[in-house]
Amino acid sequence: MPPQGKPYRRFKARGSAKSAEGLEGLQQLTEGAGSAERPEPKPEVDPWAPQPSRRWWSLRGIGAWGWAWRVGVLLVIGVITWGVMGFLAINGAVSTANGRVAPSARAALSPAGPLLSSPQNTLVIGWDARGGESRARADTIMIMRTDPGAGKVKWLSIPRDFRVELPGVGTEKINSAMYLAGQPGIIKAVRDLTGLPIHHIIVVRFNGVKNMVDELGGVTVNNPTAVRNCPYSGGITVSFPRGQVELDGERALQYVRVRKCDNDFNRAARQQAFVAALKAKMASISSIPFAPWNGAAAIRSIGTDMGTSDLMKLGWLQWRLQSDSKDRIVLAGIPRTINGISYVVGEPDLDEQQLAEFIGR
Repeated sequence: MPPQGKPYRRFKARGSAKSAEGLEGLQQLTEGAGSAERPEPKPEVDPWAPQPSRRWWSLRGIGAWGWAWRVGVLLVIGVITWGVMGFLAINGAVSTANGRVAPSARAALSPAGPLLSSPQNTLVIGWDARGGESRARADTIMIMRTDPGAGKVKWLSIPRDFRVELPGVGTEKINSAMYLAGQPGIIKAVRDLTGLPIHHIIVVRFNGVKNMVDELGGVTVNNPTAVRNCPYSGGITVSFPRGQVELDGERALQYVRVRKCDNDFNRAARQQAFVAALKAKMASISSIPFAPWNGAAAIRSIGTDMGTSDLMKLGWLQWRLQSDSKDRIVLAGIPRTINGISYVVGEPDLDEQQLAEFIGR
């Protein structure tokens, strides 16, 4: 009989010692591979601990919103700086310009309402003293009417030889009013002739026109009538074609002064065209960044009763209000020679009609 015992045989691996070593090595290898695959545990973060912040000037990873507010801040700072520096430039020029208007002229002006909301008339005088004389005649006489309600800037030119009655003097050319009675004299003469209140005055010496245009880098004028080989002071002749003409300071001065080849009406039309060109240059989009400095250059060339605030408002109106050829009027008259003196004699009915159009009746 087979011997009694367990129903199976105990298995024993061969090479037990070596096998044990191999198993231990395999076990160690497996444990090492597992530990290599597992990531190192992250340290716990305290949610209450203060977090590091980015410097305000840092540009790393700021995103679209970060760029937007930084650019916005720079723009605001730039605009404020531009405004302050521009105001200081204009304010300094105004101080000089105010000193060129006599207190008696200020007293002759009519009271003025708010410039941005009420129609106002500004008398613009161009003058130059003759050689050896300390007093000057008004060679250019214009009224600028700003009317915010109508959205218009209008110009009325008065020929320098217009025949008027001056109190205490008698019959004279209107340009003599400034020679005989200074700035208040020309204010009163223009007011008596037109019946219009004069709220402000701007006086421009012709040499100032040259400097003003040069500082602006020249202007382009739309010349209404051609001037050909016209005698000019200094023994020269000047010519200006009809249409678009580029003018530097010297040519601009010749353009507004030349008169021996035509008459005061053509000259007045040229002066109005020059003023329109000056306005267009100063009010152009490309000139906006330089507007305060261009304005200061213009103000340094004039004399005026207006302060810094009113001149800045006037500049705004010149940019905002419209003006076309029908808004530029030359007071009508007939050239006549009386007692050997050349005058422009007014036409009352036509002049009255022109003045009504000028004030918008």
